[in-house]
Amino acid sequence: MFPGSKNRNRKRRADTLEWHHDDSAGADTFAPPIARRRHTDISVNVDGLSSTQNSYVHAPASPTKSRPSEPIYRDDYLLHQMGLEMQVEYGLPGVPDAVEGEEFEEDVDPQYQRHLDDNAVDEGIVKTRRKRTPADNPLRKWLDERDNFLLELLRQDGRGTSSPTCQDCHTADGTVRCLDCYGARMVCKDCVVPSHHQNPLHRIEIWNTTHFEPSSLKALGLVMQLGHSLGTRCINPRPAPGDRFIILHTNGIHDVALNFCACPTAETDTVQLLRAGLYPATTQSPETAASIIALEFYHILTFESKASAFEFHNTLSRLTDNTGTIDVPDRYAELLRMLRQWRNLKMLKRAGRGHDPAGLEATKEGECAVLCPACPQPGKNLEHDWQNAPEAIQWLFALFLGNDANFRMVRKKVSSEAADPTLSAGWSYFCEMTKYREIVDKAGEQKKERSTCVKHHAVGDANTSRFANLATSGIGTTDCARHMMKRPTSVGDLQQGEKYVNMDQIFFSSITHPHDTVSQPPGPSELPPSPSPIPSPSHYGPEAPPSATKAEDYVRIVASYDIACQWSIHLWERMEAFPERIQIDREGKTFIFLVPKFHLPAHVTKCHIAYSFNLTVGVGRTDGEAPERGWSFINPLAASTKEMGPASYRETIDDHFGDWNHKKVTGLGKLLIRRLRVAVAGRDDHVLDFYSYSDSLPAKSVLLWTDEVENWEKDAACTNPFAPTTKKINQNDVRLALANEDTANLKHDKVALVHEEITPGILIAQGMEIEAQQIRLKADCKPDAAATSLQLTKLQERKNTLRRKIKAWTVVQLLYMPEVAPLRAAAERAACQSKATTESFDIPLYLPSSLPSCTRTQCVLYEYEFRLRRAQAYEMLDSLRGHLQLRHHMYKYKDKNVRGQSASTRSNNLLSKVKQKADASAMQYRTARAALVKLTSILGDFGKGWDMSLKELHEEDIRAFTDDAEGETRAEKLKREKRKGLGEGKKKLSWIWMVTGVGGDGEDVGLQEALRIQWCKARARAMRWSEEVLILREEMQRVLAFFGWHAEWWDKQAHRRTDLSPEAAKGVAAYAFKQARIRRSLRSSYDDLWRTTWQSIEHGIGANNAVLNLPTSRFITLYPESA
Repeated sequence: MFPGSKNRNRKRRADTLEWHHDDSAGADTFAPPIARRRHTDISVNVDGLSSTQNSYVHAPASPTKSRPSEPIYRDDYLLHQMGLEMQVEYGLPGVPDAVEGEEFEEDVDPQYQRHLDDNAVDEGIVKTRRKRTPADNPLRKWLDERDNFLLELLRQDGRGTSSPTCQDCHTADGTVRCLDCYGARMVCKDCVVPSHHQNPLHRIEIWNTTHFEPSSLKALGLVMQLGHSLGTRCINPRPAPGDRFIILHTNGIHDVALNFCACPTAETDTVQLLRAGLYPATTQSPETAASIIALEFYHILTFESKASAFEFHNTLSRLTDNTGTIDVPDRYAELLRMLRQWRNLKMLKRAGRGHDPAGLEATKEGECAVLCPACPQPGKNLEHDWQNAPEAIQWLFALFLGNDANFRMVRKKVSSEAADPTLSAGWSYFCEMTKYREIVDKAGEQKKERSTCVKHHAVGDANTSRFANLATSGIGTTDCARHMMKRPTSVGDLQQGEKYVNMDQIFFSSITHPHDTVSQPPGPSELPPSPSPIPSPSHYGPEAPPSATKAEDYVRIVASYDIACQWSIHLWERMEAFPERIQIDREGKTFIFLVPKFHLPAHVTKCHIAYSFNLTVGVGRTDGEAPERGWSFINPLAASTKEMGPASYRETIDDHFGDWNHKKVTGLGKLLIRRLRVAVAGRDDHVLDFYSYSDSLPAKSVLLWTDEVENWEKDAACTNPFAPTTKKINQNDVRLALANEDTANLKHDKVALVHEEITPGILIAQGMEIEAQQIRLKADCKPDAAATSLQLTKLQERKNTLRRKIKAWTVVQLLYMPEVAPLRAAAERAACQSKATTESFDIPLYLPSSLPSCTRTQCVLYEYEFRLRRAQAYEMLDSLRGHLQLRHHMYKYKDKNVRGQSASTRSNNLLSKVKQKADASAMQYRTARAALVKLTSILGDFGKGWDMSLKELHEEDIRAFTDDAEGETRAEKLKREKRKGLGEGKKKLSWIWMVTGVGGDGEDVGLQEALRIQWCKARARAMRWSEEVLILREEMQRVLAFFGWHAEWWDKQAHRRTDLSPEAAKGVAAYAFKQARIRRSLRSSYDDLWRTTWQSIEHGIGANNAVLNLPTSRFITLYPESA
């Protein structure tokens, strides 16, 4: 069918599966053989909604796990997310571990679920399908009809009811049918060709008396004539070279007969092809083309699926012949070239570069990027006098940026800049590479700086050699931190990890680049008169001459980075070494550096306050995690981009970033209204909680704390009211101290070395870890009649692993505590005599605190255990408080949002899991305290006074900070308090909330500190939610203003070029007017969508913004009038 096709060599890539083990120390282990593993990808959208996607692999289980390898279900993830929210919002020490949850229906497509969530107007719980009954299950219904479906498919392989003669001329034999024409009519060879001059790429089959066999329109005599309108005969046709032309279309790869027009007035071959809807693979004597429809199809397909060009080419090849018996032309190299050119042309077209009389070479850096309409763009979506707004509300116009690096987007050492020339040098999201590399090369190795925080891999790995075999180790970006959009000239490739020189340059480029990225805006003489003194959408842009947006235009920049605590220290010093063009004039500007909420808990304690979004004025509910969320959409592209040349790599990523931004722009309407509805409700809830809490406290204390927190917000050098004055104790600190003491004792021969690796401190610490595992395992082994065979197998494997751990530990224990040998032997004899199997979680460990009164061991072991037990008790109290706060938060959420039996059941299941975690923490606290009591009786005055803060824990002590009866509705709470005559000021706080650190805190001191910290956090929550409402209000205004400005801009582009033919000028103008209409349509639809919800801002207890203490200003009350 394709004579003369050349077989081209293709690289064969082996499919590999990399299986990484998790070797966490001290965790429960089990090693089942090959098993079917369920892998769950969990993603969270910008609003906090989660979705999951499952896949299954057969692979060996990880030999070391902290708990059984169980699938993570949606309930578990919601539980984890709520715990995470509590951790970053309330500063809690930890979150509940993942626990087994209910599995949702497997036929719910998680990508479709995510699509529904992203396009929902109302915020709600994760959507799930209702349970289907056998009566309405469409799949089961289909089974009854499956035979009929199969027969109909088979029927289509025959002639069916068609007559033997042609259905057009009714004379010749009807032996030909078209697979792509509707109806599959049987016609003759003479009739099929005239009817397909408009559809020359349809697929043809011919009946050979027994079955259909593939043929082609070329074989039947159809010739495509270019250069003339359909039906017009060319007097001087010129066949394609070799009378053979290959066209790639959505239905396959076609060998067609094609004639170019060789008339004296004919256009070039490439122009003739383009006007016929075909994109040529070369500019000289083209022999291959792709239909524009196919290029458009793949362009969108790769955005949504990240399918590679190789996969698309193979798809077309198999659509042409799926048997391997026909030699299908290989046009993969040509397809790659055409796709790359197509992406470039589409980018230039959408940026309006074809409307600029200066031509494409006048394109500026970043000019082809899709801008974020909601971010402040001076001259485009801000009022001309926005800089005159009161200083107290300047945070409304803050630019939020987020830095991050992605090490999945690597590139191998393939090709070079010379062999792979760029088509767009810094025209969109990547920085211009020549300038970028010049600065990086000049900087050399990164200077090591002394860290004031934990060791961050981003800093420590900057000069490592693990990237030696890669040309690019990843990419760094500076994103819009509130709307997850990529910014112009704000992406750069990395060479050796997250070097400061790379991230600094990307950050500076993002801020200092003149973002007039849609060519020269219209001048003041071209602008329409202002319709009214009331600022309307057209007022925000064109009424004043829009100028390039530079760093000087911003007065407040909030930068988020997971290592901001280290990166920001010498940032301005490092800036001095950069070229002047990307240096920032900081005069009159405020720069705030913060750490994203999810990353902050991994930092040292002082960072939790100094770099916290929750405690920073004017940031609303921004979390700084936007760059992290965005990586999930680009990571699947890494499989193809890692093999690309440098320019292809950048342009492909640029293309996908552009589509990402476009989707974000078209989704802003629903995104912002969802956020606003959540923010208004959250504002009122948290403001009410704050007012109620403040009313329950002495006015003198509230005034004192208000002064303290306001002073700290103005000057960070003042006393921090959020920080406890006492130091918290934890087991890791104690273990480190014991290890240091063991080292000193061994150095001075104060103790005998009886084991090369395990010291006395390590022995006791490991014993307590095993004890904790016993408690967890015993709780998990409660009888469950519904347990599956797999669950029972995993439990047994955990038992076996724990038994092996205990056996290994007891061998070392006998070296340090030989007195336990008789005790253990007696226990084993008793077990043998009773013929009962002792479960691994019931095996006595005989730690020093559990020895009989008549048995004694070394005094140092008692002291070590005492110190570890005290730290354990404090940690378990922290954990218990965290679970109680989470449970209280979940009760409030359930009371307000959950309706219906199914949703209530699911919420109750989640609550029961949190309760189990709280009960486990309480049990471990009681175990630790009982050990302390025993050890105190032996050690005497050692550690005296610990029981002043670590009191006996009763069931009535286990309650949330607010002392609400959990699970009751607000109405039930009011009735209960009225019945009991309790006011907020008469509630008794549980003692567990008064324990703030180490030492004998008095009840009054501990209580006052706990109340102060909780009051400051309640105030911060009320302020952040109130700020979020105002920021969203401003963002909505900016979006409408930006669309109005952009529509005006496109209108002005329609007739800028005077060098065009009338036909080309019509197309240029039509495209400009179409783009202007799209912007106006977006603006109108968003305005209609938001207007009703906008009114809710002015209602509710927090509507007056009293908690923010802001001055009266039109900037916080204005909403644009409809155009």
